[in-house]
Amino acid sequence: MPSKTMQTREEQKSRLLQQSEMRKKALLEQGFEETRIKKDPHIKHLKARVKQINSAISRINFLEDQTKKLQERKQQKQTEAALARAESIKPGAITKKKKTEEKPPEPSKKGSGGGKGKDKSKQDGKKQKS
Repeated sequence: MPSKTMQTREEQKSRLLQQSEMRKKALLEQGFEETRIKKDPHIKHLKARVKQINSAISRINFLEDQTKKLQERKQQKQTEAALARAESIKPGAITKKKKTEEKPPEPSKKGSGGGKGKDKSKQDGKKQKS
């Protein structure tokens, strides 16, 4: 499992850079040219590892920053909540009460004489045939 600590990654990076320098010196002593040294597979591998470690270090830094920001926000919310609680506990403080709205009772439709039928009072004036 890869290391997630900054100190370990820095040590790995310094070790790889030292190995790369030692390899370059050894190749120069053997008489290789700079262009050929740059193409050496061992040096390319070491440079790739250093690049990986640099990206891991930047990721570690990013995560640490995010963690710090999150903790600061969390503390801020806790202090705000504590202040709000302290305000509500103080004697004489204005407390918010919910107003209950009373709805007027709706008229019942049952006793109104039946919905679609004609009103009997209108029929009284007419002659009835039997």
